[in-house]
Amino acid sequence: MAVVLAVAAFVGMEALVYVSHRFLMHGPGMPIHKSHHQRRPEPGFEANDFYPLMGSAVAMSAFAVGLNVGGLAPLVPMAVGLTLYGAAYFFVHDVYIHRRLPWFGAEVPVLERLKEAHRIHHLWAGEPYGMLFPVVPAALRQRAAEVDYDPFPPSGGRRSALARGSAPSQVPAER
Repeated sequence: MAVVLAVAAFVGMEALVYVSHRFLMHGPGMPIHKSHHQRRPEPGFEANDFYPLMGSAVAMSAFAVGLNVGGLAPLVPMAVGLTLYGAAYFFVHDVYIHRRLPWFGAEVPVLERLKEAHRIHHLWAGEPYGMLFPVVPAALRQRAAEVDYDPFPPSGGRRSALARGSAPSQVPAER
């Protein structure tokens, strides 16, 4: 049962991430999230990092309550699922896609689909909002294929002056 709860929490997090990204971060939370969509030449802390810190606090609270309050032990495997999702998200989003750890420069073919989906999100600050299981309509994927702009730093640790962020949809991408 513990494995089922952990897997359910992991999978459920993608739905929660989608909803919170779409309706919170791109809604009333945009003053914080906009730091993620701004171009920056170097990696470092951004205001948007507050969101995963909140997720970590929820997981830590679930561990604490599950380990210390009788009858709430099922919270522990759920917290494991939340933590594993957070680790996967951090690796895919922050390390692989945005190259926030400059020493990591590997290209992982299986993650390129996720990188392309996130590129589409950064092009127009819209769909897809999910991260590990993004759904990108074919028409949107085709529209993005016609745009010669990559908001993400190249692999291999090289960074350009406009290494990350988004180009507003009404402004042509700089090269």
